[in-house]
Amino acid sequence: MSLVGSWMQITAQSWLIYDLTKSPLMLGTVTFANTMPMMLLALFGGAVADRSEKRYLLIGTQTTFMVAAIILAALVLTGHVLVWHILALGAMTGIASALDMPARQSLIPHLVARSDMMNAIALNSAGFNGSRIIGPAIAGLVIEHLGGRTGAGWCFAINAVSYLAVIGALTKLDVNSRIEIADRHNMLSDVREGVGFAWRHPALRTYLLAMAVFGVFGLSYSVLMPVFARDVLRVDAGAYGGMLTANGLGATIGALALATVRPARPGIVIISMMAACSVLLGAFASSTTYGLSLALMVGVGGTMVGYMSLSNTTIQSMVPDALRGRIMSIYILSFFGTAPIGGLVMGSLAQALGAQAAVFAGAAVCALCAIIVWATARDVYRAAPVTIG
Repeated sequence: MSLVGSWMQITAQSWLIYDLTKSPLMLGTVTFANTMPMMLLALFGGAVADRSEKRYLLIGTQTTFMVAAIILAALVLTGHVLVWHILALGAMTGIASALDMPARQSLIPHLVARSDMMNAIALNSAGFNGSRIIGPAIAGLVIEHLGGRTGAGWCFAINAVSYLAVIGALTKLDVNSRIEIADRHNMLSDVREGVGFAWRHPALRTYLLAMAVFGVFGLSYSVLMPVFARDVLRVDAGAYGGMLTANGLGATIGALALATVRPARPGIVIISMMAACSVLLGAFASSTTYGLSLALMVGVGGTMVGYMSLSNTTIQSMVPDALRGRIMSIYILSFFGTAPIGGLVMGSLAQALGAQAAVFAGAAVCALCAIIVWATARDVYRAAPVTIG
């Protein structure tokens, strides 16, 4: 329920920004504001997660998201919203996300047995991406039938209410996720310990560096979706929501497929998914037909979630509990924390060359990365993951 509201807000906010500014660069700038605090603070967020009862930390962060959505809804519905309001609230939620995401990821192993972790992470991803089928479609309809800015305001209001569901669920969990360590260091030393651990182990380092490249050049295509809808495919808000829904449908199918299997060599599947997603993303960038673009969005969603979920599972299976929050914060920094750079790169390229050329260039870089990784680190991807002590 909460994630449906979140996807409604993501969809409505992109549409609102483009309606206010008509600037692809501003779409990238807002993404920068939303995610730059997470990029700067994610490592400290992981250290906080390793020191905290994660359930209480998550209740605090989710409440912060709810308050931000209430403020944004009020500004839009009263006709007072300005771009700087969205930037400021994005920075506020970005700070909360730096604490929320490592805690949420590192909570999963406290809820399920290690042998079930891949299936659990895939089901978690299915819930996240299944909401993408519903949320953007609802947002598109609300915006279309209530009017652009009024509809966006109601999307933000619905999202604010939806946070009550996840806060209520967190209060019902009966789990102790605080890791007790006798010789706890100061926060900066904890961060250095986590970064040093990841860098010293070739398998972790390879996975994380490849994800950083994909985060900058692959994941950031979503920043330009309103531009593709309005200027490339020339469709309305309802069809725009349909594109995001198609992406979510593919992601949900991919996640549910992963929830039913346990590949012995997940690394081979990971690099294959990265290569396939790059090809499909390049094809999407070249498409000028709405129906073909929908089909390609299904493929991009499925291969992208396969890459993300299997990478997440493989890394989770390799790290000790005491470092889990910090290692997952590096995972988040590699994948999602690079979005500020990716958003600005894609926005700038789109402003100069057009949205299609920008996304195609990003897909080409990701495909090249997949080839280089396979050529130079194939032993890492062929190996079965083991716990690194």
